[in-house]
Amino acid sequence: MIKSNIVDKLKDYADFLPVCPEMGIGLGVPRDPVRVVDTGQELELFQPATGKKLADKMDNFSEYFFKSIKEVDGFIFKNKSPSCGVKAINIYTSFGNSRPRKDGIGLFAAYVMRKYPKLPVEDEGRLRNLLIRENFLTQIFTIADFRSIKSKGFKDILNFHTVNKLLLMSYSPLNVRELGNILSNHHEKPLDIIKEEYESKLFETIKQTPKITKNINVLMHVFGYFSKELKHDEKQFFLNSVDDYRDGRIPILICLNMLKQWNIRFEEEYLLKQTFFEPYPHDLMQITFI
Repeated sequence: MIKSNIVDKLKDYADFLPVCPEMGIGLGVPRDPVRVVDTGQELELFQPATGKKLADKMDNFSEYFFKSIKEVDGFIFKNKSPSCGVKAINIYTSFGNSRPRKDGIGLFAAYVMRKYPKLPVEDEGRLRNLLIRENFLTQIFTIADFRSIKSKGFKDILNFHTVNKLLLMSYSPLNVRELGNILSNHHEKPLDIIKEEYESKLFETIKQTPKITKNINVLMHVFGYFSKELKHDEKQFFLNSVDDYRDGRIPILICLNMLKQWNIRFEEEYLLKQTFFEPYPHDLMQITFI
């Protein structure tokens, strides 16, 4: 339902549950446009051509649709849609002609954000931005990886934390310490409580907006493993590349690939297992999507 090269590529690695909420509430194809109207008391989904007010139907459909959803790792919405837009959609101040403000969220998207406040949400337009796309893909694949081991034993949770440690450091070193403390106290609490506390802190961590400075801190931390073994020119080239990444001239992928090469060369087993270097499938690590 979304014409996007990013979504098409992602279909090779994720199961999609497509839904069109406007069709779900009985609007046909083609259909007359709908808009969101702020009545002063609530947001209404309004179809000017027919005079229909559809917000209640949208709420009922949203509740019905998600009753059957057991596992979900994130959402990709249609941008600028009055039902599915997640940023800057038009909000009208009357049912007649009025100049809209552009600070709204679609009604179906708003329901999703209330029901799944910890899960990543984006639209296909914003995913064309490299940094937004990198963050979204990192989030959904990290959440999916944790979901796959959540029902297993403590050793599986500990291994998840170990291989994701550098990745989580790139979001929040403080939260990494808190996650480690949760696991270090596993003898004092039931495993189910440990899992709940860890999951809550994990989602809080990756929900943060990544900062280039934190990524650079992790890059330099990894660089420290090899710096004594490298030639002066190799070290200088890497440091120059980090500066280029900081200034927005190159993507982080170039710096990561240099470090990955040294991981292999010097056989750093701990680093070779770190998801920081490939937090989502390699085929999705494209700088641009046309």
